[in-house]
Amino acid sequence: MFVAFLKRAPFLRLILSLSAGISVQLYIPFNPLILLTAAGLPGLVLLAFKKLPFRIRYQYDWLRGAALQLLVVCCGSLLVYYADIRHSSHYFDTLARPGDLLQVTIREPLQPKARSYKTVVSVDHIIRNDSSIPAKGKLLVYLTKDSAAGSLQYGDRLLIRLQTTPVQYSGNPGAFNYRRYCASQQIYHQAFLSSAEWRRLPEGENQVIMQWVLQCRAYCLHTLQQYIGGREAGLAAALLIGYRYDLDRAMVQEYTNTGIVHIIAISGMHLALIYGALLWILRWWPKHRFSEELKGVLIILLLWAFTLLTGGAASVLRATVMFSFITLGKFMLDRYTNIYNTLAASAFLLLCYEPRLLVDAGFQLSYLAVLSIVICYRRTYHLFQSSRKWVDKLWDMIALTIAAQVMTLPLCLYYFHQFPVFFLPANVLVVPLSTIVLYGEILLMIVGGVPVLAHGTGLALQLLMQWMNRAVSWIGHLPGALITDINMHPVSVGCLYICIAGLLGYWLHKWRRGWLVALTGAAVWSISNMLWRVDELYQHKMVVYNIPEHTWLDIVEGRRISMTGDRELMNNDSLYNYYLRPAQVLYGIKQRVYTDIDSAAFAGLRILSLGQKRLVIVDRVLPGARLQKKLRTDYLLLSHNPHLDIRQLEQMFVVGCYIFDASSTLRNIRQWKSDCYMLTLRFFSVPDQGAYVVNF
Repeated sequence: MFVAFLKRAPFLRLILSLSAGISVQLYIPFNPLILLTAAGLPGLVLLAFKKLPFRIRYQYDWLRGAALQLLVVCCGSLLVYYADIRHSSHYFDTLARPGDLLQVTIREPLQPKARSYKTVVSVDHIIRNDSSIPAKGKLLVYLTKDSAAGSLQYGDRLLIRLQTTPVQYSGNPGAFNYRRYCASQQIYHQAFLSSAEWRRLPEGENQVIMQWVLQCRAYCLHTLQQYIGGREAGLAAALLIGYRYDLDRAMVQEYTNTGIVHIIAISGMHLALIYGALLWILRWWPKHRFSEELKGVLIILLLWAFTLLTGGAASVLRATVMFSFITLGKFMLDRYTNIYNTLAASAFLLLCYEPRLLVDAGFQLSYLAVLSIVICYRRTYHLFQSSRKWVDKLWDMIALTIAAQVMTLPLCLYYFHQFPVFFLPANVLVVPLSTIVLYGEILLMIVGGVPVLAHGTGLALQLLMQWMNRAVSWIGHLPGALITDINMHPVSVGCLYICIAGLLGYWLHKWRRGWLVALTGAAVWSISNMLWRVDELYQHKMVVYNIPEHTWLDIVEGRRISMTGDRELMNNDSLYNYYLRPAQVLYGIKQRVYTDIDSAAFAGLRILSLGQKRLVIVDRVLPGARLQKKLRTDYLLLSHNPHLDIRQLEQMFVVGCYIFDASSTLRNIRQWKSDCYMLTLRFFSVPDQGAYVVNF
């Protein structure tokens, strides 16, 4: 049965092999010569097979299949290598020299930060003296806030000074790895520019398609702001075209806490609604010789136009490719294809285009949600039948929501470390409302030129979204609405998927060994969790956090943590949850104690014992009195810009390693690092290298 299923869906085998090759190259990079050699061997096997007699080919057909799968694995690894912009001969970081200028084009709308504007630019040319060198690559840019920077738009061209640094990552335990996230988008460097370090070039980008997309997006945003306004306009823009830059942060958190954040992220659900609306509208298309083909072409063009308008997120690309295949089969080839094969084929094409999508959370969750619905929805729906239409529709929605959660739950727990208890009523309530809002927004775009109709439509949408936001907020604040601090290891995720696969095999196909598979996965999960808990009981770590302008240390002993540092962090929930809480979840902390380290010896110097090791904290100028004997310490932490140099400290201490935390200025840290280089001393710079974590 399984072999027959694979024959009906050949892309399933190909996507598994391609994913394996991509994963290998992402985590264990190989030289391209090795990969080409490895790809050549199965290629020779396939060529040799054609020369063999039919009887031998039939007898050893499995060898041909294995060679083909190995060839696809090698091709997946090669795709990752050649898709990496750093391996291009035109990569700007390889070609650039000190003193060069970069000609760049803005590729994202400017995002306001506390002290700057953030955007992503593509590098077009390197300007060296009087010559222009073609270049490629993306760059994360922060511009000092002023009126000139605030007026920049998507597509504007700039001339900037070459002063790039690698993308920063805090390195705090359990924190979001922003450097890895940027690397998945081929962004490896960043630049901080004052108003004197960039200049806007007179002419912008002249691409016709992009100009059309920008004009459409500007029309949508202007219409929504004009007729809806307020924070509801930001929600409407996210629902319609995926424009998330005007979203209210508190509102996004409420949608996340109730398990319906997919509503405000353009996904396959939005495209399915638009696809359904197009099918309904085109029912009235007059019948003629090429009517079906024209319908198919029109649907595909409109779907891809919408994808361009939304910026081409991974979930939208998946849905667009899949619906394009379905449309081709229905309107042009007059046949319905295997949905599993269609799903695998869309993933295969997208990974060939951008192999790094494989590690994109949106890509993974999008495909798993669709696969879960395809596998579980019908059987779940048939568990309950009702003759009442409204009850049947309600159960249909509940069954769809439950089915979508089956295979996405492990990854959601792994990525977001929380579980929204009331996700089911939230989805049942908000999904229909958001559907009405989406169709209402499309209507608003159509009647935007008629003020009377536009004002009425905009007011109705505003009231509906306000009611929807209040309902989401009420559900999110119910007692026990959110289970937080869930720490899922990759092994636990794998075991959970084994359990789900076994149970689904038993439920859907009466596979008796499914229970055994599920119990095996549960047993391995339990044993691994037990081993991690035992390891947590015996852990002893010191963590110096990378928190701009602040000092904070954690002393982890078992599942107890002693914290010390700036009290402001304890009193600021947002800073605490962003910087400190992820580490405490990672280490399984159950008891927290804040301690003030008593001064020792004299003012400006504090001492902390770490088992058999010692930490000295210096946060101000030390008195001029000399110690009779140098104080030996394993670590010396300089914080809050004490006005002293390393030579002065060397006269008082014997230090194993100097630590410079993020509460000190970069200028002081550069001076201390220079002193350490001169004196050949060990040091660790937290702002440059990330949080300092050491076992003791």
